[in-house]
Amino acid sequence: MTGGGLISLLRPLAAQHRCLASSATATPWISEEEIKQFEEDGATDVRGLFSSECIEQLREAAEENMKHPGPLCDEHVKPGQPGRFHDDQFIWLRSDVMKKFIFESPAAEIARRLSRANEVRLFYDQLFVKEPGTETTTPWHNDHSYWPVKGNQVISVWLALDYVPKSSCVQYVKGSHKLELIHKISSFSGNMDRYKGANGTNLPPAPDVDSLLDKVELLSWDLEPGDCLVHHSFAVHGTPGISSSANRRRAYATRWVGDAVRFDPRPGTMELWWRANANLDVNLTPGSPMDSQLFPLVS
Repeated sequence: MTGGGLISLLRPLAAQHRCLASSATATPWISEEEIKQFEEDGATDVRGLFSSECIEQLREAAEENMKHPGPLCDEHVKPGQPGRFHDDQFIWLRSDVMKKFIFESPAAEIARRLSRANEVRLFYDQLFVKEPGTETTTPWHNDHSYWPVKGNQVISVWLALDYVPKSSCVQYVKGSHKLELIHKISSFSGNMDRYKGANGTNLPPAPDVDSLLDKVELLSWDLEPGDCLVHHSFAVHGTPGISSSANRRRAYATRWVGDAVRFDPRPGTMELWWRANANLDVNLTPGSPMDSQLFPLVS
């Protein structure tokens, strides 16, 4: 799938937003056929929408975050293991670069179009950095099981800040979002303190995709800087480690919720950790729309 823009939409966007690649106005926007394919597969790639200037600004912001992480940062490589797997959230609250990206880049519109939402709010942003030689993998899971949300208009836009070969890219189980699975959750670093109260019910385990490789189809792509992956919150996915000879893998993910999504603070979901570790209170009641200052309306 190639990115682009409704000519009537992207011409004014191109004049306003430095994150938008200038070539985007010459390519067609996400078509109805491509939306239907996303609804069938649960994940896709979008290319050519983010400028090199935008990517360089995000790289600089990523380096700053690694030096000065926030209260929600997690380092997933255990002591004694090689490499580094850095993960931080809600960076836009501290970074002018990330905040500008969220409100001025095409990311929100990509999410709105592919989710068929009337409008989308930022749910949160997240930075992932895997250094060469990092053997730590991201286990198979879906995002929805970790999040205090209910509904299908929940989309992630995962933007590559470096070249990402298919061998170290996110892998998706094609069509797995249709299961709408809520599974037991685990911490990628092994520290379950943030998920206190989770898994107290009879939830199934996360799928053991490695044992099902002869029965499922995996989706993955080679990505250039500025290409992005878009996936549904119920899409089962994971990532491999990175060989010592590979590039570092920096990615900036923005998570989006549409107008049909409702707040669903199930036991152990991440909003409890946000409140306890960063004093971030969503100020929502169960079943309410995601109308919170923490989740700003963007598109």
